[in-house]
Amino acid sequence: MAETFNLPDVGEGLTEAEIVTWRTTVGATVEVNDIVVEIETAKSLVELPVPYAGIVTELLAAEGETLEVGAPLIRIAAEGEEAPDPGSAPEAASEPAEQESPEPPAAEEKPGRSRSARAKKAAAQKREGSERGDLERGNSQRVGSARDEQKTPTQNEALVGSGPKADSASRRVRTRSTAPDLVDLEGLEIAAPASASGTYTDIADIVARASPPVRALAKRLGVAVWELVGSGRNGQITRDDVERQAQQKREQRASGQMPAPGAPAPGRRKTTPAEEGLLFDGPREENIQVRGVRKATARNVTASATTVPHVSVFKEVDVTRTMELRQALKKDPSYAGLSVSPMLFAAKAIIWAVRRNPQVNATWHDTHYTLKNYLNLGVAAATPRGLVVPVIHEAHAFNTRGLAAALTQLAIDAREGRTTPGEMQGGTVSITNIGTLGLDSGTPILPPGQASIVALGAVRKKPWVVEGQIVPRDVMVIGGSFDHRLIDGDLAGRFISDVAAVMEQPGLLID
Repeated sequence: MAETFNLPDVGEGLTEAEIVTWRTTVGATVEVNDIVVEIETAKSLVELPVPYAGIVTELLAAEGETLEVGAPLIRIAAEGEEAPDPGSAPEAASEPAEQESPEPPAAEEKPGRSRSARAKKAAAQKREGSERGDLERGNSQRVGSARDEQKTPTQNEALVGSGPKADSASRRVRTRSTAPDLVDLEGLEIAAPASASGTYTDIADIVARASPPVRALAKRLGVAVWELVGSGRNGQITRDDVERQAQQKREQRASGQMPAPGAPAPGRRKTTPAEEGLLFDGPREENIQVRGVRKATARNVTASATTVPHVSVFKEVDVTRTMELRQALKKDPSYAGLSVSPMLFAAKAIIWAVRRNPQVNATWHDTHYTLKNYLNLGVAAATPRGLVVPVIHEAHAFNTRGLAAALTQLAIDAREGRTTPGEMQGGTVSITNIGTLGLDSGTPILPPGQASIVALGAVRKKPWVVEGQIVPRDVMVIGGSFDHRLIDGDLAGRFISDVAAVMEQPGLLID
């Protein structure tokens, strides 16, 4: 008898998820705990293992479709049962619709249509899915090995279960940003690709209207989707657009011509923004649905800014010795492959300063506040999916190398979108490195439930007075925001001054 695996409750009160990539195909054989699909929630990308073994008979959702918790996801027949002809798999399981509104029912298939034609189409779709799965598995292997010892399940132990059915949520096909995942491991900085003129573009300029299978096809054919002009409804990029651009590039290479960046598809004249009277390519106005991380971030920062009285302080500090120590550790073989950045030393400084000022490590409640005798360090990271604040739990127990390893893994997970909901919970004090954006200072908003967040500015060469002499030194601004119900200005000032003191003289904290 066939078993149906429903979308499980992945925790943290989330009620829906988007199907990002299927890792299996109709007719494939799966074992218990095989990864069959990758989903995206409001907080992270999650790989779902299947709790049944057998043959995949049906994929019940399309890539790009949003399902509510408890909705049917995949159907699996026990070994020995007759599996369906892969050619009869629903089109939606191979590729999502190119638009949000439902299409009218297709005309009934003509009796004369050959079964071999359907089989050929299914085989092509299966090859594409297999190649995409190989690519995704290659990416995930880079980050999975660091956790294998802690997360290896016992034999035949199912990792997932079906959760309670959430309130009704409408299913919609939605597109996702195709911004490349470029993360600076030393600053968690995310950059957009350069435009044809060589300058970095705004993220809105590179959001392509392409479904996941179309993006996978473009990647395999070497086509940049953000350069395409979509011929589908509302500018949707289709397979024909991708294949046409790939063919055009092949022809130009064969003739010795270089393809023009952003060239429109043949037969379509691409007007310039100036001709349209616009700032850049695209419609004059566009409504973007707020979903996922952006929706969660908006909700959290609004609640924090409107319910927590913030107070901010700043201090300029000479960090020359910290930068010298950084260069020394980068040459140390024991730190090979690890991120050694100002963030590492600031994290150590925060741990030391919290011990001297324990009230900054607390949570306010209406009738009382809770002091924490441990430090879970939140690290604000900008990613292609939006702002996330993963947490290094029990950060006070790490030595310097262990903290460097934790920060490095955090950056990799943020880049890959693998930070789980549980890894973004429980922070007690946070840090944000706005210096990677070229900024000297800022007033960050407190994460929910926290009373302190430290902001690091850019390190710049400045004239500084040392023993009566003006000399060039590495200088940065260290600041932060605090919950004024718990932390008065003098306590905030003492805490930031203690962090600054360690950044000025970091040697004593290296262990």
